[in-house]
Amino acid sequence: MPELPVQPDLDQLRRQARELLRAAARGEPYALARVHTVSDQVVLWAAQLAIAREYGFRSWPALKAEVDRRRSVDLSGRPPLPGAGEPGLPGWPDQRWSFGGAAAIKTAEGLLSPGLLVVGPGRAALDASLVPTAAPAPPPHAAPRRRLMSLMERATAFVRHPEMKLPECDDVTVTDDRGTTYDLRAEGMAGYPVQPGPEPEPVEMLFRLEPAPARETAWIELRGQDGSATRLVPSPRASAHVGDVTPVSAAEMELADLARWLIELKLVGFSEGLLTECANALARSAEMQESGELEAASELPGQLARLCAALAGERPVADLPPAWSGMLGAANRSDGPGHHLDIAAVLAPLCGISVHVDSLVSGRGDWMLHLRATPRWFTYSEDRRRKWTSVSAYAEDDLGGGYVSAFGGGTEDSEHAEIALRFLPRLDPLARRLTLRFRGAGEQVAVAFDLPAAGRAP
Repeated sequence: MPELPVQPDLDQLRRQARELLRAAARGEPYALARVHTVSDQVVLWAAQLAIAREYGFRSWPALKAEVDRRRSVDLSGRPPLPGAGEPGLPGWPDQRWSFGGAAAIKTAEGLLSPGLLVVGPGRAALDASLVPTAAPAPPPHAAPRRRLMSLMERATAFVRHPEMKLPECDDVTVTDDRGTTYDLRAEGMAGYPVQPGPEPEPVEMLFRLEPAPARETAWIELRGQDGSATRLVPSPRASAHVGDVTPVSAAEMELADLARWLIELKLVGFSEGLLTECANALARSAEMQESGELEAASELPGQLARLCAALAGERPVADLPPAWSGMLGAANRSDGPGHHLDIAAVLAPLCGISVHVDSLVSGRGDWMLHLRATPRWFTYSEDRRRKWTSVSAYAEDDLGGGYVSAFGGGTEDSEHAEIALRFLPRLDPLARRLTLRFRGAGEQVAVAFDLPAAGRAP
């Protein structure tokens, strides 16, 4: 049984519960087993109860009461978290840069669409999607899927299946304007295409390019088996403005996170249990109002109630705050614009974590941020069987539209993490400015930058 940390963070415990619920909703066996120890329902209260029981408490309110008790102890003499450094200190990786803007080419494995090539000293990683010539069989003994995978499930399931041979695309030749020839090697893929249909489903691929291209490279060309070719070009640099760390009401942050969680469930098509989750969110809102955690003048409880009514089809989406209605109405939006930008924004530490936002790439259905964090991005349980994020991220555009994020893959060692965050819905083609907000432990920091108009760099 894991032990509760000496100085527990209630926000982290809530994230543990929500991430357990997400994993159980995706059908992950270990997550389902944990939830099913307390209930047959895959809902938030069951995930919270499972977390509480795992820490040795009879209920979620009992766990919360213990967290509140420990937080009331004077922590003024606590030393800072180790490794929470600024760029330039030992262990912080050098700056990254990127290439993008390529079109699809034909390969022996299928139609390959290169995404963003993120480059740093000694390493270059290329995100791409591949529409296979024929859908491969699933790995041996794979359990039958009971429903179609949502976009978010495909995007966050960046896992290499050892039983399945990766599409190598070894007939693709890669060169640049400096006469360098590169080796393109497949490193992983997001699941495998098992959904029914007349056409193969695209799969997300990760490639390594060796050697790493120099910063001065003007273009990188990929040429397919039929002679078709496309070029990756350097990403323009966005002029980013980073704000100061500012306090934010922990209660309002929790309610806003609950609202975005409900919207995310709707966006990824998780309709089963959505109304139950709405009821849980409204119950939590009422609890916060009764306890005085939430200021009486806060508009969030009313907005959350209207959101749940809209999700139930009882009132129009237009009655919601613009950021929320924009997310829910994005299904009627045309394909998102194609952008690739280097942001190179360094944020002040949150929860002892320093974040460097490197690059953005957007496409038809969603968009992605590449970032680095030191000393970590995830917090792990003592047995390292569970992990959760201490920092949450969301975005808004200059038209009032909002965007929710989910983990899109990455690597982590003892010194730093390199992470991709996927955002839904697709970018608004008319948006000209984005503001990213990172929150954790009652604090937030924002970074804003301009997006390019069609046909010109920012």
